[in-house]
Amino acid sequence: MERPLEILKELSQFPSVAFHEALVANGIKNILRNSRINFIEDDFGNIIVELKGSNIEMPPIAFVAHMDHPGFEVQTISDNQIIASPLGGVPYSSIFNGADCFVLDNNGQRISCSLVPIPDSSDRIVEVIDIDSLKPKTPIFFNLEDFSIEGDFIYMRALDDLAGCAAIIAALENIMNNSLENTVYAVFTRAEEVGLIGARLLAKSNILRLDSFVVSVETSSVVPGVVHNMGPVIRTGDASYTFDSQAEQILMMSSNNIKNEYPNFKFQRHLMDAGSCEASAFMAYGYRSTGIAFPLGSWHNATTRIKDIDSGISSEYIGTDDFLNGVILIQMAMEYGSTWEPDYISNRYKEVDDMFIKRLKED
Repeated sequence: MERPLEILKELSQFPSVAFHEALVANGIKNILRNSRINFIEDDFGNIIVELKGSNIEMPPIAFVAHMDHPGFEVQTISDNQIIASPLGGVPYSSIFNGADCFVLDNNGQRISCSLVPIPDSSDRIVEVIDIDSLKPKTPIFFNLEDFSIEGDFIYMRALDDLAGCAAIIAALENIMNNSLENTVYAVFTRAEEVGLIGARLLAKSNILRLDSFVVSVETSSVVPGVVHNMGPVIRTGDASYTFDSQAEQILMMSSNNIKNEYPNFKFQRHLMDAGSCEASAFMAYGYRSTGIAFPLGSWHNATTRIKDIDSGISSEYIGTDDFLNGVILIQMAMEYGSTWEPDYISNRYKEVDDMFIKRLKED
């Protein structure tokens, strides 16, 4: 198995929902330690890697992914009834029709349970059954497979956004001993699914240099015009923002460099507006931001649409080639971010050949 897939498989065994990312965070930190990659944590539990470049004048480039995934959390226990509510955009069918789930005991063992709807409730809450007792704030996870590869696709309970985390780590491992001109950050955030919280707090803190380019590495629901296994998507925007053209130039120039070395490399460029990603959190604080997205099926574990109450609940999936090509794109952007030219695109349009000027004046 290729190293990026090994990392993804390792992370897949750690269930996570917003505010309960410790298992994934520890898994990431262990991989970084074993690879001798130094990191820090901020006050909110975001993990930050900094590989310093030799040229302080060059803008850094930061790659950001989140560690959480939608799920549920126990809210109250009364009259032998356990009530839970969603953390993040869970499929509506899990609220209105119920779902098979599991929790973790004190030893980390998985204990099965079920969610059932509460009749006539106007709140987005469910009852937890088939389990003896639970404490408030216990996280609840969908009972789906951790990881499998079938045909050309990777299937997981939480590709969103462990795929982004694994891709960044794999690229880091490949460049960690290289001489870099520009500084590279790798960031793994918390509580994205409940409002980009970790990313917003990090952006506000100015831990990352304000002149940094920020690249959100996400899975994003397939939209018309985007195809599985035709390459990762250079994301022009999300549901909140149109992203920064200068930041995108780094990815576009990197893609051109990749094609010289990897003739079969493919990528797509598209607006992925099914939801908002962490690039928007950094845009709000003045960072030049863009994104890379892996086209995602069964977004947030809904087989049709999140708001479809008749949807099934299943593993998310992405194309294996999309994931592996995404790692290559991230690595190339990390290494060649210093080749960024601020006027690369604008200069193409500022100069007009005299032949055309003469022709227009004559006609």
